[in-house]
This record gives sequence, structure tokens and C-alpha cells, in this order.
Amino acid sequence: MNLPRMQSIVRSLRTRDRRATLRLVSAALTALAFGGCTFFGPRPTPTLSADDVLATAQVMVELTRNASTPTFTPAPATATATQPLESPTPSATATGPSPVVTANYAANVRSGPGEVYPVIDLMLQGETAAAVGRYDDLTSGRWWMIERLGAGLNGWVWGGAVTFSGDEGSVPILIPPPTPTETPSP
Repeated sequence: MNLPRMQSIVRSLRTRDRRATLRLVSAALTALAFGGCTFFGPRPTPTLSADDVLATAQVMVELTRNASTPTFTPAPATATATQPLESPTPSATATGPSPVVTANYAANVRSGPGEVYPVIDLMLQGETAAAVGRYDDLTSGRWWMIERLGAGLNGWVWGGAVTFSGDEGSVPILIPPPTPTETPSP
């Protein structure tokens, strides 16, 4: 209902019906207040373009990069007099160099000791890694569990692809992980 129509209805009412008029006006105003969202027609839902979203994300990234992080400054410790405890001086023990393997050529690093395990990384020729475990396979020979000294994933390398240095007796014999099963492709 539009406003001029409502005004003409109100004028047509007699003065003795002022209470009815007030009720009508208050009902009309209430209807306008609660239905005001669509009084002037439906309002379109605002949408953002992909460029708007990207620009917002870039601004947020830049603000994050430039945000200052509070640094912790410890309170200075106060010096207190303490009695040193007596303890025996430790004696030096002779330890050999840590066992390492060096790749003879670009060698596959696998998730387990054997060719049935998937390749997870590559150890480049001349690259070294700590030998942290070993497994002797009856068919393919010795496999070394390696821990990378630099970048790369830890895993197993075949003993024929690397040169071992160190004490083999200090490297524990490990039980291999379960053999992977092939999943049928759809």
C-alpha cells in the first residue's frame, strides 16, 4: 500500500472514529516498519568479484608481512652467591665417527628396504646421510635407513648405491615396515 492511498483513507474517516484512525495508522506504521526491507523493492545482495577478493587477500598478506611481532626481553637475573657442588670430572670416552653413507650415484630413497616400497626422494651423487639403521634382505642385500643431514626426506637406500663409512656394529638392525599393498585403480 502506498502513502497517498493511506492518506486518503485516513481523511475519509469521520472524526468520531479517531481511535479507530489511530489504530489504523499505528497498524500501517507497524506494517511499514516490519516490512520496510521490501517497501522500495527488493535490495540486491552485494557480491564481490574475483578481483575484489584477490585484492583483499593481497592486502591482508601485506599487512601480515609488515606486522610487528613483540619481542620478549627477559628481565636481568640478579646475581646470588652459591656454593659450587662437588662432582667428579667426567673422563673422555673414545667414540668413532658417526656412521654415514655417501651416494655413489643418484640413488632412490624408499619408504622401506626393498623395491616393493615406493620411492619418496632421491639422494644425489656425493650426498651424505647418517646411517641410523640397517636391514639385510636375502634377495637384494643390505639396506640402510638414513637420516638426511641436509634437505630431503629420511628413508631407506640400497647398500649397493652407497658407500658406508663408520662402525657397522654400531648401526642397529631394524625390522622393516609392512610391505605396501597395491590398491586397484578404478
